[in-house]
Amino acid sequence: MAPIDFTEIPAEGERWAQFSRDFLQELGFHIETPTYRFQESADDFCAVEQVPGKFNNYSFRWLVGGKNKAATRTAVKETDESDILERVRKAKADGFIGVYSTPISPALENELANLKEKGFLKDFWLFDGKSLEVFLLSPGCTKILTRYFPKAASLQRPIVKLQDDYLPIRCDCCAKDLLETIYAEDQHGVVVRLARRKMSADELDEIVEVYFTCKGECDEKLQRQYCKGTNLGAANWANLADIATPVMLLERIVSIMDILGKGKISYSDQAIEKEEYLVRALAQRVFREPTPGELERAKKHLNGNDNKKS
Repeated sequence: MAPIDFTEIPAEGERWAQFSRDFLQELGFHIETPTYRFQESADDFCAVEQVPGKFNNYSFRWLVGGKNKAATRTAVKETDESDILERVRKAKADGFIGVYSTPISPALENELANLKEKGFLKDFWLFDGKSLEVFLLSPGCTKILTRYFPKAASLQRPIVKLQDDYLPIRCDCCAKDLLETIYAEDQHGVVVRLARRKMSADELDEIVEVYFTCKGECDEKLQRQYCKGTNLGAANWANLADIATPVMLLERIVSIMDILGKGKISYSDQAIEKEEYLVRALAQRVFREPTPGELERAKKHLNGNDNKKS
C-alpha cells in the first residue's frame, strides 16, 4: 500500500492546482498573484524562482501544469498536456513544470526533451507520485500533508520540525537512520540500556551506556563491543516504534524522572545525554507541529534561559 493516497484530492476541480501551488511555495517558489489563467487550461499558473548568477540574480519563470489521475492509476500522456509550447509562450515563461500523481509516459518526457533541445524551453521538470511522496514525508512538511492528505497524515505520522535541525536516530553500528523508517513493517530499531552489575548490596545499579541499534547483527556487535571483558550487561531493550507513541514516550520520560528522583538507579552523564537525545528525536514523530506563535514564544523562553546561564 502506498504511503499517500492521492485520491484524497478529487480529480475534478481546482484542488490539485491549489496543492501544486502550495507544494511549490514550500520549495521556495514565488507564485504570481493573481494566478495566470488560460481559457484552454484553467489550472495553469506561473511560479518564479530567483536563480543566482555570477554577478546578479535573475528570475526564471515556470509555467506549471498538473494532473491528478490517481483514481484511474494511469500514466500522464502527451495528450493530457496539450499545446505546452503555446501555453508557455502565452505565459511568457522560460520553462515548464508538471506536477502529477501518477507516472509520466515516455512520450510526454520525449516531447518536453525535444522542446528543450530545439530551444523552445530553457528547461523542464516533472514531479510524479513517488517524488511527491518523498517531499511530503520529509521533515517539516506536516502542514501541507495534513491540509491535503489528512488520512495519510494520521497514518504516517510524519516528522515535524521542532528545532532548526532534524535529529536522526542513527544505529550506533551501521549508521542507518532508524527514525526515518520507524513505522515501516520491517522496522527493527531498538534502544538498549547497559547497566553495571552491583559489586555489593549497598551499591546502586548504574546505567552506564544507552545505544540505538538495529535488532540482530548490529545489536550483537555492539553488545560484544561494550560488554566483552567488563561487568556491563543489557538491562533493558525497547522497540523504538513502541516508544514512538504519546503514551509510551510520556511513560519513558516519567519513569526516568522517577528513577533519578528516588535514587533507585544512577545514570552516567553519557547515558542521560543519550536518553535526552532520544526524547528530542522521537518527539519529531510523536508531537504535533507547533504553530508560528508557539515557536516564537519557545524561542524567546529558550533564549532567556541561555542568557541566564551565561
